[in-house]
Amino acid sequence: MSRPSCSPPHGSAARRSALSHRWLGLALGLASLLPLVGCGGADEVAPPVEVVAAPAALPADLVSAAWPVRLAADAPRAPFEAHPGWGLLFSRKLDEALPAFAAAPALPVGLARVHLDIAAVYRNAALLGANATRHVYGTDRLPQDPPQVDFLMADALAVLGDCAGAKAKLEALAPQGELSARAAALSAWSAGPACPADLSVFSTAPFATLTEAPTPGLSPTVPVAAPYRFALPDGASDLEGAELGLLVELARWHEAAARAAVPDAGGIIDLHVAPSLLPGEARAAVGEAPVLSDEWLFGSFHMSGADVAFAAAARGDGLAAVEAWKGRSLYAAALAPAVQGGKLVPELVLDQAAAMSRALRDGMGAAAGGPQDFHRMFADVAVVGLLRAGALVADAAGEPRDAGILRVNAFERSAGPSSDPVFLLGLAAWDAGNRSPVRAQEIIHLQLPRFPALGAARYPLDALHLRLGRTAAPSAPVH
Repeated sequence: MSRPSCSPPHGSAARRSALSHRWLGLALGLASLLPLVGCGGADEVAPPVEVVAAPAALPADLVSAAWPVRLAADAPRAPFEAHPGWGLLFSRKLDEALPAFAAAPALPVGLARVHLDIAAVYRNAALLGANATRHVYGTDRLPQDPPQVDFLMADALAVLGDCAGAKAKLEALAPQGELSARAAALSAWSAGPACPADLSVFSTAPFATLTEAPTPGLSPTVPVAAPYRFALPDGASDLEGAELGLLVELARWHEAAARAAVPDAGGIIDLHVAPSLLPGEARAAVGEAPVLSDEWLFGSFHMSGADVAFAAAARGDGLAAVEAWKGRSLYAAALAPAVQGGKLVPELVLDQAAAMSRALRDGMGAAAGGPQDFHRMFADVAVVGLLRAGALVADAAGEPRDAGILRVNAFERSAGPSSDPVFLLGLAAWDAGNRSPVRAQEIIHLQLPRFPALGAARYPLDALHLRLGRTAAPSAPVH
């Protein structure tokens, strides 16, 4: 029997819509994970998990407390239809929402949310670039690669929180006289007490490139830096690389702008930031669920303040977070019946997502006096949010295959208001980590017009594609 291709699924928005059936989505998820479970040469087959039908019922109080239900009626939703910033945020046009909210000083929470989403985009882009660089000059390194690539590897390993690895790469550079001022600064950081819990090194000299102080409503001027170019000895196209510190610096800048917009919301912002933190950044402890105004929730992928806290806890606690939050968070309550045999079962998560969608649409219909067209859009946002939360749980539980299945299913449902650049860049980072650059390149290409600084992540991603084209046997992508 021929071995299936290990390329991840990709394609147009129309194709993604056509593949939205959950079982096809599950099959796509399994196919995309072949780099993890089927391409390493091992013949072991994981034992089957006995799937028990999950109860579909969800706590009525958690459903009625979800923002789609509470804002289904015209009156409570009216303030969000009165200002264009909310519509742009709901449409995920973050670059346009920022100036729209900046023109409305009375809406600081909306402004802070846009800054936080942009910060998450840049964090995920930095992770994407780091994963690609780690393969280009690590897994797929060639003997003829010049020694200078060790600095790019050290830069990537710093983003990934691997201080020891970064230090070793920089020490290899020093005897060859290649230790630049930036490499020296990174070497000092990797040997100091701040590593790996603090990436502020990228916001200080000699790395810092942003001249404006973090200011709510603004985007900093991003310098256009020429990429590093490394000529290959066979005369083929040069490889290009870039430092990833700029992406980290931008993420920190926008997070600081969000905190400046709402100075008394530090704890709430900590929870919003937690799911996208880089491996080298420390997470704040998760306490009680915050009581959030509708400005913090409208259009978001969290149904309540408890869902925000649950997602922050799930990043580190996995299944324990589901158990701890199932009485307060709609997402945790939906995921709890999908935990079977000590793991989160993707098939059951999909069943629960469908049940949650029905419950939310029923609740919206009751609140609004009947179904309306936007109810399905609101429910779709919730479904994608649940699948994303499930992926966080599976990752933390040490189940990358299941996390990948849930990510791909979320991707298949990401259209219109559910198509979030934060998630898409996170998916691209996951793809790059699996040495699968094609879909990640497509995502970067679509997002570059709105976030030109993503070009820093594009260079190592393109280099990975080029390198795999030279060293790997050709294969057709799995659709």
